[in-house]
Amino acid sequence: MSATTTVDAPPRAAESERVAMSLAEVYRAHVGFVWRVLRRLGVADAALEDVVHDVFLVVHRRLAEFDGRAALTTWLFGIARGVASNHRRGVARAQRRLSVAPSPGGAPDPEQRTEQQQLAAFVRGFLAGLDEDRRLLFELADLEGLKVPEIAETLGMNLNTAYARLRAVREQLSRALADREAGPRRSVL
Repeated sequence: MSATTTVDAPPRAAESERVAMSLAEVYRAHVGFVWRVLRRLGVADAALEDVVHDVFLVVHRRLAEFDGRAALTTWLFGIARGVASNHRRGVARAQRRLSVAPSPGGAPDPEQRTEQQQLAAFVRGFLAGLDEDRRLLFELADLEGLKVPEIAETLGMNLNTAYARLRAVREQLSRALADREAGPRRSVL
């Protein structure tokens, strides 16, 4: 019996190394994607590193369950979405318990930085005005470069509906940007 145990031990060790190598490869190849997704899902910069690690802890536990039916990024997105949701709930609970003083304002920024901040605020405001499915659809397609069929499956959305909503959001953003650019010019005339 001890000979059987000795024979069985090496394959288990090899499997453990294979999973560890796969986790390392997944981490190296997709940590940037997970980082960006978590930022877009509302994770604060101060907590981002910890939440990324939380995502990969879940990936480590569930990597053997990944069957390859969907793209790895789709699977990672689903995990990141759940971890970010849990994190946001925890932050909300902590904020209810604590009162936080507003942060002090910094020195005025140069003109270019101000313009970038205004444009970023405009885009964040635009995205915040969308319902969650449309916002996630737009971010995953246009910012992350995922394919619409994968996104539709992840979000549980009909494929044709996903394409139509993505087209509508793109058109809505184009009109909003055109209106933003035309606004200052109209007041000058």
